[in-house]
Amino acid sequence: MIGPVMAKRVFQSAIVLFLLVTVLFFVSRMSGDPVLMLTEGAIEPEEIDKLRKAYGFDKPLYIQFGRFLSEIAQGDFGNSVRTFEPATDMVKQRVGISVKMVVPAFLTYIFLSIPIGCLAAVKRGAIGAFAMVVSLIGQSVPSFFLGILYIYFFAVTLRWLPVFGSGSWEHYILPIATLCGYPLAKYTRLVRAQVSETLTMEFVRTARAKGLHEVNVIRRHVLRNALLPVITTMGVDVGTLIGSALIVEAIFAWPGFGTLVVEAAKTRDYPLIQTCGLLIGTLVLTGSIIADFAYGLIDPRIRRGS
Repeated sequence: MIGPVMAKRVFQSAIVLFLLVTVLFFVSRMSGDPVLMLTEGAIEPEEIDKLRKAYGFDKPLYIQFGRFLSEIAQGDFGNSVRTFEPATDMVKQRVGISVKMVVPAFLTYIFLSIPIGCLAAVKRGAIGAFAMVVSLIGQSVPSFFLGILYIYFFAVTLRWLPVFGSGSWEHYILPIATLCGYPLAKYTRLVRAQVSETLTMEFVRTARAKGLHEVNVIRRHVLRNALLPVITTMGVDVGTLIGSALIVEAIFAWPGFGTLVVEAAKTRDYPLIQTCGLLIGTLVLTGSIIADFAYGLIDPRIRRGS
C-alpha cells in the first residue's frame, strides 16, 4: 500500500510546486523594474524600452506568466538580467559549492546526534545530564553568533583556521561546525526523548525478559521505533537547513547558493530569483517525500495502509 500513499504525496507536492511557481512569478515582479535598477537612468529611455522588450517585460503580466510556464516546461529558466548568463548555469555552479558544506554538515549532525542521544537516554547519570546541558546551550545560541564565536577563537585568537573563502579543506571546518551547531543539539535532545519514551514500553521489557543483550534491545527494538519521529523531523527541517546555510555563507563569505540568492534579490533579477526559489521549494518538498518514504519502509502500518 505504500505505492498509492507515495503517489498521493507526489501529486500533492506537484500542486504545491505549481502554487510556488505562481507566487514566485508575481511576488518577484512586485519589487520593481530590474532594467531601471541596473541602468540607474544612465541610458536613454529608448534603450531602456529595448531592454524591456528583449526580456519580455513590456508584455502584460498574464502573457509573461504564460510564457514563463511554457519555458519552465521546456527546462528554460531564462537568462540573468545582470550577467546575461543562463540562470540554471549560475545556480548549478553555486549549488555545487554549497553542497560541499551542507552535505558534510548534515551527515555530521545526524551520525553524531543518534549515538549521543541514545547514550544520554541510557546513561541517566552525569553523562546524560552533561549531554542535555550542552544540547540545550546549542539550541539557545543562534547560528550567526556561534559563527562569530568560532571566528574569534579559532581564527582571530588562536589563528588555527582561515575565516573566509573555500579554497582548501581548512576553509570548510568553521562553516560546517557552525551549520552543525543547532541541528546537532536539536536532534540529540529529540533522539534522547524518543529513546527514553520507547525504553518504558512493554515490548522492550519483553525483549529484555527473553534474555536479549542490551545492545541488541536498543538496536533492534528501541531505535527502530524511536527514530520514526526523527525521520519525519529531518524531512521537515530541509528548509531550516537551507535557511541556516544562507546565514552561514554570509558570515564566512562563502561563494555559494545563499550568496547568489542575496545577490539576485538585491538586483531584482527575476529569472534568477525564480530559479533559486523553485530549487529551494523542490528541495523542501523532495525532503518531505523522502522522509515519508523512509517512514513507510520502517513502519509496517504505513506499508499496510493503516
